[in-house]
Amino acid sequence: MAENLRGKRGDPNYRLISGYIPKDLALLFKTICAATETDQSKALEEMITHWAREKQSILDEVRQNK
Repeated sequence: MAENLRGKRGDPNYRLISGYIPKDLALLFKTICAATETDQSKALEEMITHWAREKQSILDEVRQNK
């Protein structure tokens, strides 16, 4: 089996997402990640997981009403 030299980018279990946020927020995020030696992808994954779990009930409700 070939070694995955592209990390998450080459892993079929990961997908790229993107969006625009205010410049000040982006700079703050990057600064905090650097200061805490936190991988930006990992920080985003944690935040999106938290947000998605909070919103799960909305999705469940929409699915029930279909």
